[in-house]
Amino acid sequence: MAEIESLLGDLDAARAAFHDALAEVDEQLVTVPGVVGDWSVRDLVVHVAAWDEHGAAALELASSGRGADFAYSTTDTDAENDRIEADALRTSPSEALAREERAFADFRAAIAALDRALLGEELGNGDSVEAVIRYDGADHYAEHTEHIRAWFDADDADDADDADA
Repeated sequence: MAEIESLLGDLDAARAAFHDALAEVDEQLVTVPGVVGDWSVRDLVVHVAAWDEHGAAALELASSGRGADFAYSTTDTDAENDRIEADALRTSPSEALAREERAFADFRAAIAALDRALLGEELGNGDSVEAVIRYDGADHYAEHTEHIRAWFDADDADDADDADA
């Protein structure tokens, strides 16, 4: 079982890498679909924010002794992601970034305040508190950082191919 400080360090590093990748995105391309399926960079920012909120809600339940009430199932992921995508389409890029900033700060604060003894607690869905912190946090940021980088690396490769033609 990890320590809280280690989980926070992993989360901070993964988020910093995500924001480094975002900084490389041309402002004109932020709402262009295709980063992951039909999702744009803006959509991914809203998506990551929503899952930070999800993680913070799980930690709130665990901290209040109601971890059994956390019933998230991976079978719900697609429907939840569809709802998040609909929200993202109504969100400006600046609003997306502001939501992610708030969601990250709340999630990080919930992790920092967490009693270490709760990390191994099994939640209602069978996952440990630590697993939720990882999959809604650092692992999720890392996954989508790679999506952004791959999308833009592919665009750079296309540009190089066009220049060679």
